Amino acid sequence: MAKQKIVAIIQARGGSKRIPLKNLKPINGKPLIWYPIQLAKSSGLVDRVIVSSDHAGILEAARASGAETPFVRPADISEDVPTEMVTGHALKWLADNEGYHPDLAITLTPATPFTKPADLKKGLELLLAHPEWDAVVTVRKAREFPAWMIDLGPDGSGKTLLGNSFDGEYNVSQNLKRYYYPMGAFFINRVEAFLKKPSMYSERYGCVELDPSEHVDIDEPEDLKQAELVARTLFPGFA
Repeated sequence: MAKQKIVAIIQARGGSKRIPLKNLKPINGKPLIWYPIQLAKSSGLVDRVIVSSDHAGILEAARASGAETPFVRPADISEDVPTEMVTGHALKWLADNEGYHPDLAITLTPATPFTKPADLKKGLELLLAHPEWDAVVTVRKAREFPAWMIDLGPDGSGKTLLGNSFDGEYNVSQNLKRYYYPMGAFFINRVEAFLKKPSMYSERYGCVELDPSEHVDIDEPEDLKQAELVARTLFPGFA
């Protein structure tokens, strides 16, 4: 098999609602955008690291961290839009303006900064081992069991979501089927299939299970404090 051309696309808009300019917030002496860039570069898996942003300061920080910023993200996809729209724009821009056509695209976000190169490698190996899949995504074990969820009616009446009872085998958690929840730490997509039908998950995808205790999803201001503690352990000496 010929070597795959792989591009990392890091999505980092400037208009975060809960944490203004989140992607520039310092974590252990480095801007948040630095972390996914270093993940991609240190993984040894990708040929190019592209940052998609609409904000001049983020683009400047991305270049200082070693990424390419060949375009400014258009305003119409710089609000709350689906991830596939941003990745799709980047791939189309690279094709139209540079004639660059990668085989695989790895989409990353600064909001989950502590993904490990080994996680990316596992995802890539999984995708390459399954040519019938068009994508690999990240998941964690769901904390709750659907069999124990209750659908509450407008009159206050309840019934189990799956229509089961709470008796017998459904009363013991070990007997229940385990489900998983998407994490969004990274997406690996076959570009040809993605461009035909843009979707981060596609119709056929595989999953890499991650340990949520090793990951911080930065969505609220208090998450920055937790990220700082994790970063000091993983990346000592930066501050």
